[in-house]
Amino acid sequence: MTLTLEADVVTAVEVEPMPDNPTTKTYQGRFAGGISDAIVGKKLDELSVDKVAGSSLTSGGFNEATGKIKSEARL
Repeated sequence: MTLTLEADVVTAVEVEPMPDNPTTKTYQGRFAGGISDAIVGKKLDELSVDKVAGSSLTSGGFNEATGKIKSEARL
């Protein structure tokens, strides 16, 4: 996942699904297709999702990655 930030606000997001089975591919694809609408325009500190486009398990990985991005952005 790559976030583009401007003044601590998300202006774009890129997600590269990495499925290992057909079910995972479906949910990761849905998540990747819907995450932009859920986070673009929000401040980095406000990012947290629980379900995006019917995918709830992918959200945990997103929130974990966002935590790492927040830490790196403050360095």
